[in-house]
Amino acid sequence: MAKKVLHQVVEAASSGDATSDHVFLIRRWLREMGFTSEIYSLHYGAEMKGKVRRFSASSLAGEECLIFHHAIGSTALDQINAHQIPLILIYHNITPPEFFVSMDPALTRELERGREQLTKIRPITRLALGASPYSEEELKGLNFQETGVLPITLDEGRYDHPLDSQVQEACQRYGPMILFVGRLTPNKRQEDLIKLLYFYRRFEAHARLVLVGSEQSGEYGLWLRRFAKNLGVADAVVFPGHVTQQEMVTYFRMADLYVSMSEHEGFGKPLIESMYLGLPVLAYAAAAVPSTMGGAGVLFHDKDYESLAEMVDLLVEDLHLRQRIISGQNERVRTFLEPTVRKLWANYLKKLGLL
Repeated sequence: MAKKVLHQVVEAASSGDATSDHVFLIRRWLREMGFTSEIYSLHYGAEMKGKVRRFSASSLAGEECLIFHHAIGSTALDQINAHQIPLILIYHNITPPEFFVSMDPALTRELERGREQLTKIRPITRLALGASPYSEEELKGLNFQETGVLPITLDEGRYDHPLDSQVQEACQRYGPMILFVGRLTPNKRQEDLIKLLYFYRRFEAHARLVLVGSEQSGEYGLWLRRFAKNLGVADAVVFPGHVTQQEMVTYFRMADLYVSMSEHEGFGKPLIESMYLGLPVLAYAAAAVPSTMGGAGVLFHDKDYESLAEMVDLLVEDLHLRQRIISGQNERVRTFLEPTVRKLWANYLKKLGLL
């Protein structure tokens, strides 16, 4: 009996990217379920060599079904649509283009194209899964008929690391440490975190803000550094850039509070990483953040920096409050652990008659 085949396609694959991590996890599930399954990508770095295959529409023609992960305009998706290959769409959401209009016109066009493609692929989509209820609602609004939610999953083995000694030593030199993890991009509003630090340092003069993440736009990163300098907090804002998994886990474990000012998240994986690693979360309630947090952590709707600085001080200093928040987060994060999400994925495949 021939093996079942179900491949995944993504426009770009990279190490440490939440979408790419999810793609590799799904491939493991599929193989363990008895499928022949590969990952195809148009763009990937040297670190992905041997892990993914170069996408070619002609090599996939005739496939009965493909899984496509969508987050930006995609040439691969255009080619799949031209061949009318049935799809399972996993929608990681597309950042609204207006965040990048003045800073990155090329990226703006690709984001606009990605949204246009959603309508075009609707006829070939057998099942459209959002990475969050927020994304599923967008799919429903675009009249996809069969929809569901397949959340980003925490692979617990990736967080079982000893502390990185160099990062640990550096963090121990800080005062209270606020953490945010994510690419330096305008939608994530790292400048608002710098503003919050400015006000919080009235309570804790030695407080630090650590902004872990690669720089998608060098211009924005330079502007953030100038902004911090103008506010007089340049020495208190740390930009580690792209870090290893062990280094990232160390930052989570050494931080006092995770704070998000992001105005668009399709899911927000660092939110659940914080919950899993026992770090209280304070987050702006935008886009998918409320559905990801699911009532855990502390959400806010107004960026009143003085009031938020008081809240940060309370969340850092009040040990009883911290423990209550951590307990609630521990309960919530179970939703995103592998056994739960893998079972959900299997049920979707059964519904499609693929398993």
